Amino acid sequence: MKYLLYKGCNIPIKYPNLEKLALELLPEIGIDLADDGQFSCCPDPVQIQGVNTKFWYAAAARNLAIAEEQNLNIATTCNGCLNTLAIVNHKLKSNDKLKASVNELLKEIGMQYKGTIEVKHFMQVIKDDVGMQNLKKYVKKPLNGLKIAAHPGCHLLMPAEIIKFDDPADPVVFDKFIGALGATPVDYVSKILCCGVSLALAGAKDSVNELLKKKLLDIKSAGADLITTACSSCLTQFDMGQLVAARSVPELKASPVPVTFTLEVLGLAMGKSLADIGASTHKIPLNINL
Repeated sequence: MKYLLYKGCNIPIKYPNLEKLALELLPEIGIDLADDGQFSCCPDPVQIQGVNTKFWYAAAARNLAIAEEQNLNIATTCNGCLNTLAIVNHKLKSNDKLKASVNELLKEIGMQYKGTIEVKHFMQVIKDDVGMQNLKKYVKKPLNGLKIAAHPGCHLLMPAEIIKFDDPADPVVFDKFIGALGATPVDYVSKILCCGVSLALAGAKDSVNELLKKKLLDIKSAGADLITTACSSCLTQFDMGQLVAARSVPELKASPVPVTFTLEVLGLAMGKSLADIGASTHKIPLNINL
């Protein structure tokens, strides 16, 4: 189980504690990681793909070719990066004409995409290679009594026929992960709704606030102590974005919902402290009893 770690842009720049946790925790549960400094941005599956599809394909293919040169599959720490790299990998493998066109561009920098590797999110690696039942043996401090609401995020669920992670209409993998750590997974009505980051990028602030309000009030009503997500953009939305939404939502202003990245709750279950996981970097304090 050796993978080439693809950290993306967001996590190394905005959340270096999560990069640190990935490099520390994943090898401890049996996922061998190689690190590489040659990767570029994935590039972004929303903005870049919409502006210049040709560049989107070529830049993603370059990243895939880097992994091919090392004969290693990619493990990403970001939903968006997974989405771009997995989709481009799938489309190039299944379309010889597109593959040839992209390779014409890569030839200018002495590279070639062959289609010999796979791309997974680290949660997919945990699910497929480690197994949720096996994950339990690495838990040193079970998160007993903690109620956690999962937010898988759009880019880890769709398109399901390419990503192949979970049922986008009724996702359960995150709940199994939460249960393996000793916590109680909390289901809620708006679980599969987007966090709103794409709306935020488009400047639709009122729509973002309404979406966050719906999701967060659903989560609060379900009795969750906190949210967990494996997407750094969703993390920002629920952390920073929640503070913005709380200006017009008294329930959130009085009692915000803490949000964690899944590597953080994994770290807590594996015996790390709140300080160890970088809890101080959160805008909304992780006031949780362990």
